[in-house]
Amino acid sequence: MRVLFGFFILLLIGFFFLQGRTIQRVAEKPVFLRIDEIANDHQTHIDIAVHASIQLNDLALEGLKKDYSNLWGHLNHLYETNDIIAGKEYYTEAWYKQIAHHYAHPIDEPGIKRMDLKHALQIQNWSSDGLVCTAFDRNVILKHIYPGGRERISSVDLAVVLLYQGDHWRLDGLSVLDEKPQ
Repeated sequence: MRVLFGFFILLLIGFFFLQGRTIQRVAEKPVFLRIDEIANDHQTHIDIAVHASIQLNDLALEGLKKDYSNLWGHLNHLYETNDIIAGKEYYTEAWYKQIAHHYAHPIDEPGIKRMDLKHALQIQNWSSDGLVCTAFDRNVILKHIYPGGRERISSVDLAVVLLYQGDHWRLDGLSVLDEKPQ
């Protein structure tokens, strides 16, 4: 009886050992440990003016400025490649679903390259809990470089809604108010 019981225990241990070896482990790092190459490669100039009744400290403004720059790096990448997955950490779930509905496939060949050169972010409202920000981005200077080498510079006025989720600001709404070619 002991031998049969020992054999049964050994059989169970062997079964669980083999099952453990067949489980595929996820090799993807969590978001906070990944290096965001798109955001690191992005450079732009952002001026911030606060028109909100709630005053912001310098640390909150610097965090918003950094995250807004990173967000634009991902928006430019989205514009060039149609790759919505690379920047999904910078969009709220609702905004991600909306762009996923319209942008189904990445572009294989290089298209129009877009660079944002300058922003004048005017914060209109800042929630008391510090998690919602509405702003106008006046006179955004965008440079488009076409595959033939031709360049076009335009100026755009935008309205944006940003939500602080997780560990950074995410885009929840973006509306073009006016576009002027230069």
